[in-house]
Amino acid sequence: MSVNHQTILRVDSSMRHGGSISRLLADATVSELHKNLPNSTVLLRDLTAGVGHVSSAWREARIEAPKSRSAEDRALLAQSEALGAEAESADIIVLAVPIYNFSIPAALKAWVDMVCRKNVDGATAQTKPSPKKPKHAIILLTSNHTLAGANDDFASEFLKFILIFIGFTEINVVDATGLANDKASVLANAHDKILSICQTVASHEIYAAAE
Repeated sequence: MSVNHQTILRVDSSMRHGGSISRLLADATVSELHKNLPNSTVLLRDLTAGVGHVSSAWREARIEAPKSRSAEDRALLAQSEALGAEAESADIIVLAVPIYNFSIPAALKAWVDMVCRKNVDGATAQTKPSPKKPKHAIILLTSNHTLAGANDDFASEFLKFILIFIGFTEINVVDATGLANDKASVLANAHDKILSICQTVASHEIYAAAE
């Protein structure tokens, strides 16, 4: 990474486009990051475009030695390779996550499986890789009723753990949950938090790049 270039990966997991609060917050977050880091590159990954799921054939392709993989094996793993490379290249990741049934959308769980494919059927928290460089994550968490950190929130802690597991060292959460209770107040607080986080993240990126 240089002072002139950071990579921002935006991952949208809402199955809606029009009316999606998580997408609107992601718009604001990426815009603010790019304003503070004008030479950054933004990668867009919209999970409504489709994410493969783990299957028997996919698993067999994964465990095959790379040099022995057939053309069919490589085709099965192509999306996983692309998603993993995006996550690896990102200095900053912005995850826009609506809570579905107390947890993350199925497409986002599929994304996790594709990115963490070496651990998909045998992950252990004891073998997290050591981070190669500082990497920042911003989770934009939305819901109508489930509140972040409540007993029925099975999304936020999982996401924090997974992001650390794949090498992100600084995790920030923008809490936009409970929208059905007071939408205006929740969104105002979320936008304030976005501004603060983006300014802090950008200053850390610039300082690290200048070292």
